Amino acid sequence: MKTLTVSEAKPRLGRLVNAVQRGEPVLLIHKNKLAKLERYEVLDPEFDSPALEAALLKAVQGPHSLYRRKDLDAVAARVRQRIKAR
Repeated sequence: MKTLTVSEAKPRLGRLVNAVQRGEPVLLIHKNKLAKLERYEVLDPEFDSPALEAALLKAVQGPHSLYRRKDLDAVAARVRQRIKAR
């Protein structure tokens, strides 16, 4: 595994991406934080639907989800009330 600072990686980014695509992970150091670059395979919904479903479910339920179920239910209730008021 290659380990570089962000400053060292900037001029070599294209080559590092090529290395990652060949399966060689790269570890970047920025100040006192680490980031790992690794190959990502795009899922094909026709062939990988269980994996895609799991990835989407993880994203929806993960820390990056903007709304909780309670928030979405409240929005839905307001929309239904506006529709009835018409």
